[in-house]
Amino acid sequence: MKHSILSFTLIVLVTLSSLGRDRLYIENFNIDAGETLRVPVILLNDTAYTGLQTDLYLPAGLTLEMEDDEYIIDLTSRKDNSHTVASRLMEDGAIRIYISSVSAKEFTGNSGAIMTLSITAAGEFIGEAMIQLKNSICAESIGTRHVLKDEICHVNPNEVPGIVGDVNGDGEVNIADINAVIDMILSGTPREKGDVNGDGEVNIADINLIIDMILNQ
Repeated sequence: MKHSILSFTLIVLVTLSSLGRDRLYIENFNIDAGETLRVPVILLNDTAYTGLQTDLYLPAGLTLEMEDDEYIIDLTSRKDNSHTVASRLMEDGAIRIYISSVSAKEFTGNSGAIMTLSITAAGEFIGEAMIQLKNSICAESIGTRHVLKDEICHVNPNEVPGIVGDVNGDGEVNIADINAVIDMILSGTPREKGDVNGDGEVNIADINLIIDMILNQ
């Protein structure tokens, strides 16, 4: 009896360990204001799945492109010909995405992108945002459902070499950059470009350095 209980416990632990490695996620990426990117959604799965659903939460400034009133979501080569994708906007702002197979065909492979999303950054997008995939569920051919953990993707603008002191990115160092640093300090939202002297903080020392740059131009 003890051996039976031990064997059952080991089977459960192995199963839970396997499920814990299954993930549906988006890797961190960079995007500039006004840019549209095809962003892969990656499925890592030890278990063979025939379909999935997930809720996509986009931050302000990022949108999922649409065509003919449908979100642009493309399946990759991991699908079978019987797989189709559908989506709809939920009341809480999430975009729920479904991938299913009428023939209960399994996704091929155990890793790689399962779909791509056409995501556009608004003209005023400044980055440092997060995309969330929540309520992700995968299904086996036998009907068993597996709930995957929620995932977060960090989104930032591309790093573009600029002029030291040009905080607002207009190509010049002037009074506008001083005002930009002041806004960061007063609003409590410092950004990397405001740290002109590179000491890891945005404060009056950065303003003084910009003033010196202007006076010595």
